[in-house]
Formats: sequence, structure tokens, C-alpha cells
Amino acid sequence: MFIAISTHPPRRSCSRGRIAAMIAGALMGLGLSAASVAAEPVRPDLTPKLQGLLKKEMIQIELAMQEVYTAMLQGKHGMVAEKGQSIHDSFILEQSLTDQDRQDLKAAVPQEFLQMDGYFHELSASLAEAGRARDTARQVAVYGRMTETCVACHSAYVTDRFEGLEDAEIPSGWGAAPAEQESDSEG
Repeated sequence: MFIAISTHPPRRSCSRGRIAAMIAGALMGLGLSAASVAAEPVRPDLTPKLQGLLKKEMIQIELAMQEVYTAMLQGKHGMVAEKGQSIHDSFILEQSLTDQDRQDLKAAVPQEFLQMDGYFHELSASLAEAGRARDTARQVAVYGRMTETCVACHSAYVTDRFEGLEDAEIPSGWGAAPAEQESDSEG
């Protein structure tokens, strides 16, 4: 997400104090949104089997994301479609989990974690679709949202492995499906 910063002087109708207050408010809002996303790491609450499955899935996703990046740069739309689909298909809840595994997973992780994971996999399906459509701009946009979702999830639920994200100021919309973003802003 990019924030445009103007190099032009402020309009005369807006005092410097008011601008400073708006900037401070925006920075505080970022801090609050990061705090609202912060959570405890989920890994310690997972069974060893679920820890292994999630680790395997994350490694597959990371490798596929790296390949997608290269494919986008080279205009290899078929590869973007293939890797986007493979990310979608790696969805842990779609894997062959026993009923007990599903119960253990849902007991160990907050609903927000599952929502983020579901949204990420929805995005990967959109990435595959953009690859099939040969729509480079959409590929790049979806890839960016996927990356935001990874960072938001890791900063909220995997800080025991990614300490550098523990105090990260993550915008509130990262990792949330558009419908969830709207309901958050209404509430």
C-alpha cells in the first residue's frame, strides 16, 4: 500500500497545526489498527500434526509466491495461473484432515486467523484467474494483496517465528476481505 505524500505546501485554508493533528491522528490510527490485529502466536496451541501441515503449506506457498513474482516480471501468464492455483489448492482446511484435526485446528486458532487464511486462498484463486486472462495489472494487484495478507497474518499470529513483525504497524485492512473491511468500519 502506498501513501502519497505531497511535496507542495499546504493550502492556506488548512493551518499547519491542523495538518500536524491530522498526521498525528493518522499515525495513532495505524498504531491502533496494529494493536487490534496483534494476537498471541498460534503455533504452540496446535497439535504436532497440524504444526507440520501448516509448516509444509507455508513452505509451498512461499516457493510458489517467489515463482509467481518471477513469472509476472517475465510475462509468463500460464505460470502465474498454475502457481496461483497451486496456492489455492494447498488450503489446509481442504487437505485430508480428520474430523478431530479440524476440531483441533478450530480450537487452537482464532476465527480471524481462519478468515485471513480463507481470504488468502480466495486471492490465490483470483491470481490464477488473472493469469489465465493474461491480465498483468490484475496479477500485480492481487499479488500485492496476497503479500499484505501474509504480513498481516504473520504479524498477528506467528511473531514467535518472525520477531521483526511483532511490533509492526499493519494497516487495518491488510488481510481482511473487502466485506470484512466494510463491516469493521461500520461497527
